[in-house]
Amino acid sequence: MTITKLISYVISVSMIGVIIWAQNQVSLFDSPIPDLPWGIVSLVDLYGGFILVCLWIAYKESLSATIIWSFFVLILGNLTTAIYVIYSINKSNGDIAYFFMGKNS
Repeated sequence: MTITKLISYVISVSMIGVIIWAQNQVSLFDSPIPDLPWGIVSLVDLYGGFILVCLWIAYKESLSATIIWSFFVLILGNLTTAIYVIYSINKSNGDIAYFFMGKNS
């Protein structure tokens, strides 16, 4: 799981960098993406994935933790997903079943 943790750290740092860069280019609220057909497809695809990650979190975590993590997944996207993977790896202590299933393992 060390490689997964490393990849998650790289994704987290990359996402922070690209979010800061993009916000300096154009405001989130002035983005042209929702005006483009493939922009809409990309957003539906992205949020479909976010919902699947939120379902995984709900399976593993308590209700209050699920609400908090899901809020940040839906706002910050895969930055939160990468941080959640790091959190889950640390919490699992190398137990792959616990990593994937949490309290249900």
